[in-house]
Amino acid sequence: MGAANGDLVTVSYTCNDCGLFSEHLAYAGDVAAALHQVRWMAKVIMFGDDYIHCGFPLKEAGLEIERLCYRSSNNGGSLNMVCLPTRVLRCRCGFQLEVPE
Repeated sequence: MGAANGDLVTVSYTCNDCGLFSEHLAYAGDVAAALHQVRWMAKVIMFGDDYIHCGFPLKEAGLEIERLCYRSSNNGGSLNMVCLPTRVLRCRCGFQLEVPE
């Protein structure tokens, strides 16, 4: 599934009122846009390898190294650091997401 190419995904859902189940094909971008309108849903939706925000796939904006510091009780409380490579993804609206490599 590649939302950037307008690929189809299988969507299934059940009505909370009547219990009716439905399943059909839909464009990934349309599904993401519909889910984005639901306030309690996550603002970023993942289809395959694509992250979708505002109904559009996020575009890769570069790579970064995220440095995380922590204190270890096993090492006398000394400060340690972990480096985590991440991909920076951006939406056309300006939203940005860092995803671990």
